[in-house]
Amino acid sequence: MKEDQVKVFESNNLWGSIFKMVIPALIAILVMLIYNMADMIFVGQTGETAQVAAVSVVGPIFSLIMAFAMLISAGATVIISSDLGKKDNEHARMVASLSIWSGIICGIIAGALIIIFNKPILVFLGATTDIITYARNYMLILAAGAPLLLISNMLSQVLRAEGAVKEGLVGNLMGTVVNIILDPIFILGFGMGVVGAAIATVIGNLVATVYYLLYMKNKAIVINMKLSYAKVNPVFIFSIMALGLPNAVSTLLSGFANSFANQLLSKYGSDAIAANAAAGRVNMIIVMVLMGICMGAQPLMSYNYGAGKLDRLSGVMKRLLILSTSTGLITAAAVIFFKSAVIGMFLKDLAVAAIAEDILTILMISSPFLGFFYLATNFLQATGNALKATIISALQKGLLLIPLLFILEYLFGFMGIRCAYVAADFGAIIISCIFIVIEWMKISDKSKKDNEKREMKTGTNYDRCVERA
Repeated sequence: MKEDQVKVFESNNLWGSIFKMVIPALIAILVMLIYNMADMIFVGQTGETAQVAAVSVVGPIFSLIMAFAMLISAGATVIISSDLGKKDNEHARMVASLSIWSGIICGIIAGALIIIFNKPILVFLGATTDIITYARNYMLILAAGAPLLLISNMLSQVLRAEGAVKEGLVGNLMGTVVNIILDPIFILGFGMGVVGAAIATVIGNLVATVYYLLYMKNKAIVINMKLSYAKVNPVFIFSIMALGLPNAVSTLLSGFANSFANQLLSKYGSDAIAANAAAGRVNMIIVMVLMGICMGAQPLMSYNYGAGKLDRLSGVMKRLLILSTSTGLITAAAVIFFKSAVIGMFLKDLAVAAIAEDILTILMISSPFLGFFYLATNFLQATGNALKATIISALQKGLLLIPLLFILEYLFGFMGIRCAYVAADFGAIIISCIFIVIEWMKISDKSKKDNEKREMKTGTNYDRCVERA
C-alpha cells in the first residue's frame, strides 16, 4: 500500500482515521441517495401519481441488482483489506480481479432474466392496471443496463479496500451529476416520464464505470481485472460471496419485503403505494447515513482485525457506536422538522402527501437506532463471521419483517404495514447487540489464549538458553 493509505489504517488518532474513511463514504452514500431519489423527484414533477407508484413498484428490481453488487463487493472489500493488513498483495489482486469479472457475468445474467420474465415479475411486484405500462417500460431499460448498474456500484465499494475512498467518491459524484442533469431533460423536457428516468440512470452508471476503469488502469495498487489473476482460483468467488452474503441478503430481502408491502397496499389503490414510496424514500436518508458510517469504517475494522490489533479494533467500534447513534438522532430530528417540504418534492397531491407524512412519523420511531444493527453486521463481516452476519440480516428483512407485514396489516390495516417495519427494526437491533457481545467475548478469549501460548513459548526458549549457558 502507498504510505498515505497506510497512515489511514495505522494512525494513532482513531477519530481521525474513522472520519477519513467515513466522511467520503458518507458523501458517496448521500450521493447514491440523491441518485436513487432523483428519478422519483423528477417523475413527481409530472403530477402523475401513477408514474411515481411505478418507480416504487420497480424499486425491488434495483434492489436485486444492488444485492448482486453487495454480494460480491462487500466480501471482496473485507478480504482485500485484510490481505493488505497481512501484506499479502498477490492474494488481494486475485480477489479483486475475480470479483470484477464475476460481477460482469452476474450483471448480464440478471438483466437477461428480468427481460425474459418481465410479465410475471411485474405481477409479483404488485403492479396495478393503471401503472403496469409505466412500470414495464422503466424496468426493461434498467434491466438492459444491469451490467453497468452492478459494476459501477460494486467498484465504488471495492476501491475503498485499498484506501481509494476519494476515487470511489469521485466516480459516484460523476454518475450522479450526469443522472441529475439528464433527468429533467429526458423526463420533463422530452416528456419521456419514467422511460427518461431509466435512460438517465443507465447513462449515469456508464460514466461512473468508465471513470473506475481508468482508475484501475492508471492508479490502482491491487484492484485490477486481469484475467490471469481471476483464473488462479475461480472457485474462491464462493468464499467472497459468503462474506458479502449479509449485505446482499439485507438488500435482497428489503426488495422482497417492499414487493409484499406493495401487494398489500394495492388493495388501497395507487395513491397508497405512492404515499408509502415517498415516505420510504425520505426514511432512506437516515438508514443510508447510518449504513454509510458503518460500511465506510469496515475496512478499518478488517485491517485491525487482520493485523491482530484488538485494542484499536475496540476503539474503532466504540467510536462508531457514538457516531452512529448521535448522527441518527440528529438526522431524525431534521427529517421530522422538514418532512412536509421533503415529501412535497415527491408528491403534488396534498391528500396523498399528508398520508406520506403520517407514515414517515411512524418510521422515525426506530430508524435513528439502526446504527447498532449496521455496526454489528459490519463487525461480524470484518471478523470473518459471514454466517452470523447473514442470520441477523435475514431476521430483520425476512423472518421478522415479512410475516409482520401480513399480520399487522390484517390487524391494523394500512398503517399496520409501516408499524411492521418499526417492530422488525427493534427486533433486529436487540438481536444484533446480543451477537456482537458474544462474538467480542470469543475474540478476546482467543487473543488472551494466544498471548499466553506465546509467553509460555518465550519462557521455554529463555530457560533453554539459560541451561545452555
